[in-house]
Amino acid sequence: MGTESIRLELIDWLKRLDDESILASLLQFKKSAESGDWSDNLSADQVESLKRGLSDAENNNMMTSQDFWTSYGRKV
Repeated sequence: MGTESIRLELIDWLKRLDDESILASLLQFKKSAESGDWSDNLSADQVESLKRGLSDAENNNMMTSQDFWTSYGRKV
């Protein structure tokens, strides 16, 4: 099945589709696909924060989940 026949089949199906939840999901998928890569919308501060986190992980500069929660007084 080629691209054009798939496109036509989907168009035909969409014309007859009445399920609002499926239509809303498809619209969200369309918007997501058109918005590009999420990483393209990060601020410079967010990119720097991610780089620091990756560097910490590469250098084993991390804490366990248990240590994290314990530091906030939560019993794990």
